[in-house]
Formats: sequence, structure tokens, C-alpha cells
Amino acid sequence: MPQVAHADPIDDLVQAEMAASNTPGVAISIMQKGRLLRAQGFGQADIELGVPVHSDTLFKAGATGMQLTAAAIMLLVEDGKLSLDAPVTQYLKGAPPKWHKVTIRQLLDHTSGLPATPNGDFRTDYTTDQLLAIIAAEDLNFPAGSRWRFSYAGYIVLGFVIEEITGEHWTKFFQQRLFDPLGMHSARGIDELAIIPNRSSGYEVREGKLRNAEWISQTANSTADGSMYLSVLDYAAWAHAVSQRQLLLPSSWKELAQPAKLNDGSTCAYSPGWFLAPATRSWWHSGSWQGFQTYALRYPDKDLTVAVFVNGEGADVQHLARGLAALVDPALARDRSAPMPEADPAATARVRVLLEAIASGQSNYADYIDFAQLDFDELTALYGGMVSELGALEEVALFDKRKGCAETASRYRARYKGGIMEVRIGLTDNGKVSNLEILPVRDWDEPL
Repeated sequence: MPQVAHADPIDDLVQAEMAASNTPGVAISIMQKGRLLRAQGFGQADIELGVPVHSDTLFKAGATGMQLTAAAIMLLVEDGKLSLDAPVTQYLKGAPPKWHKVTIRQLLDHTSGLPATPNGDFRTDYTTDQLLAIIAAEDLNFPAGSRWRFSYAGYIVLGFVIEEITGEHWTKFFQQRLFDPLGMHSARGIDELAIIPNRSSGYEVREGKLRNAEWISQTANSTADGSMYLSVLDYAAWAHAVSQRQLLLPSSWKELAQPAKLNDGSTCAYSPGWFLAPATRSWWHSGSWQGFQTYALRYPDKDLTVAVFVNGEGADVQHLARGLAALVDPALARDRSAPMPEADPAATARVRVLLEAIASGQSNYADYIDFAQLDFDELTALYGGMVSELGALEEVALFDKRKGCAETASRYRARYKGGIMEVRIGLTDNGKVSNLEILPVRDWDEPL
């Protein structure tokens, strides 16, 4: 009797995303109520050698690893060696006097005002003191606690604090106090010279073709903003700990779930290591580094966590993670989005002007607030390179607007001749740009 092939919707979803984005390999894990529902690899971990992805294949975690840095900080709090509301200058030799009001909590919450990146040379090795000095020399974007803005540099500094307190590299502390106790058997810091079983290769797209990720120094791959290798099985072990409240005290888990709070009392949609999405009652975080992308998605009410790791920069990891969640629980399926009525058409017109200025390299520093010159230059250059390749700007429409965290945060979609971008912009009451993120989306009506 002939066998009947049964379609697997999870396989179908992953394979469709890989084909659409020309992604070499994907690994997924799905945890619910402390139980591993699925862990699986798809495609190739190494194209040149034809090595397949498995559930124990290692990927560079990127900023998704910030969750683990936050947990490590809480372990030191429990040890009595650290206070969240103490200034970082109390623990870190070499921290400049201008950081005297920057607390450990503000570093965790991205409300410290530290620069977005260290701005060192990615191809140069530095000692810890040298890298700290580079960060310390940069201007603060804003007074500590007055605003929220994502900062890799802040978590790099947290790694320095861990090393100062423990007397060992942060990766050793993680191994002893996080990875080993939780059964994260293959998790480790990045070391390009070491022989590491099951390590995958990251791939970037250049002129429409996959290329090996560009070489960078060991220093750039050794900081606590996510420079670690994880498999989806490693992440599932961490997700189990989050689900079952293991490793840390209840008071520490409570701290890690607190939204960031500004000096004016307003709260922001971020807790240490997690973005908070009230509309979908979910937490999420993403990472992107050297041709790798990671995405962790948690629904606390349902105790459901999905992790997606890929080794190609073109994949839509958010779409894939939320699609997987909806296959597990159809109630989590998201509706397609549509433009909302704009009560202030001048605001949309102004966003269009800002985008055209970014594309032409003519952004006006006076239109922005609480950006140090260096961060402003890096931000506008990055986004200028992205949108200038898309050709003429054809349409801009508002899709979401809400007030909080010392700004009015809006999400626009911008249709260019060569593609669609989502523009996430924060404006102060006087109309200054306080936050800006521009990222590609495939469809105009893609779910928010």
C-alpha cells in the first residue's frame, strides 16, 4: 500500500522563509510550560563543506545574548557584590567622572545615555582598558535616566563590571554560574581560533550574492553585548529556566521583568534583555552579527517561547518566530496591518522630509535631540546607505502611534521604488527626533 506524505506546517513555514530570503540555514526551538515541543535544524550550517544545520548547531547570538548578561548581573546582586541603583563608577576603575550618575540599572535598561556603539575599529584588538577608554571618551547622548535608547556600549560596560568584580573574563563567569548550572552544554564565548564542534558560518549578502562574513578582531567578538555562541538547545535550556524561575531568586526574576523607568516616572517598553510588546502581550529580542540573526519570542501569559537562529542576514526572523508561535497556538496569529487615519498630516509630511534628507546625506542635526554628534553621524550614515539604494520615495503612511517613555512613538511605512521600509520614530513634545529606527519589511500590510 503506498505511503501518504503528510505536510508539516512548521517545515513548510521554515522552508518558505529560507527560499524567500536565500538563507542557508535555520534552527528553531519551541518551549511551552517548561517542555521542549520542538528543536530542529534546516538547511546548511556551512555551504562550502555542505554541513547541515542540527538542533545543536552553534550560531552567534548577537544582542539576544543580553538576556544572559542581565541574569549574570542579578547573580552578582544576589552575591551581595553589586547594587542595581549604585553608580557604575563605584565598581569600575577607569570609568570617567561624567558617568557618576549612571547606575547599573540604567545600563541594563538602556537609559544610561552611553553611546550606541564603542566606535572602535572592528579590525583592531584592544585591551579592556583601551576599549573602556574609547567608550569613556565619547559624549553622553543625554543625562542618565532622562531618555531610553538602545546601547550596545552599555552592555559592554556591564561585562567590564562583571570582570572587575569577579577577577575573571565574563565568559568564565557565565560558564560557571549560568551555562553549566542550566545545562547549556555547548554555549560559550566566541573564539575564532578555537576548534569548536558544530560551529556554523555566517553569511552576508553583497551585490545580491552570499558571501562569508567579513573578518573582525577578537576584541569585537569578545564583549558582553552578546558575543557568544548558542544553539537553539542552549536557548531552550535558558527558556526553561525563565519559565520555571530557576537559577535566580524570585526577587531577581521580578527585577528582570520590570519595565525601564525614566526620571520623570514614565515607563518604557523594555526590561533587561527583552523588548515588551503590550499589543501582542509578548516579549522579544533580536540579535544580528556577522551574517547571523537570532530572535527570541516569549508569551508570558501562555508560557510559550520560540527561538529562531539563522546564518543569513536576509531572513525575516520576526516573521518566522511569530509564524511558528501561531502554528502552536492559532490565537496568536496576527492580522494584516493597514494605515491608520492621520490627525496631523503635517507630521507625515515631516517624516517624508526627514527620510529624503537621510537619503541625500543632508540630515539636519538641529532636527534631533539628545544625540551626541558621533551617534547622530553614525545613525544617519547607516540609514542613508540603506534607503538611498531604494530609489524614489513614493509613499509614506502612519500605521501606529502611542505616547510614553518621554516621547510620542510612531510607526510609518515608506514605499520606495525598490522596496518598503518601516520607520519607527520617537518625537518629543516640541517635535524633535528622540529615537529613530529604519528597517526593511516585505509587504505594505505586513502585521505590526
